[in-house]
Amino acid sequence: MKRSNGIANGQRVFMDTCWLPALRTGSIDAFMQTMEAAVSPGCAVFTHELKGAASRVPAEATAFGLRREHVLVEILATFVDRSDNEEEQRHRQWARATRQAFVPVALPGGYPNFLVGDDSDRVARSYGPNAERLTAAKRRYDPGNVFRSAIPLPVGR
Repeated sequence: MKRSNGIANGQRVFMDTCWLPALRTGSIDAFMQTMEAAVSPGCAVFTHELKGAASRVPAEATAFGLRREHVLVEILATFVDRSDNEEEQRHRQWARATRQAFVPVALPGGYPNFLVGDDSDRVARSYGPNAERLTAAKRRYDPGNVFRSAIPLPVGR
């Protein structure tokens, strides 16, 4: 994890994400272990269940690549903004370790808004079958990458 999502209300924020097919024993164990290992009260893991109408939209109809029922995992590590490099590293490592704990049970990719932009393989997997179409549109309409944003696109593939 190389991304700090900035400072909000005097707090540094590191975030990451993954997708799970469902909440099952393996993923629940990972939740328990990562929260037991939390390095501060600013560490949290949130879930968002996506099902119903969101899972019935054809994948090619939007940029969002995962159109099946799943659980979005949002990993946050926040701490007071100060120049304590050790505290920053502890939070960064906790967020990274938390995502790694889910790897054995996770689906490919993750929610694009929470991804690190320089992890191009993971970004592309997050858009699924739409990655090539989005890359072509990005190259055509923004060849100089002028419109960079917090939402990474599968560029450079």
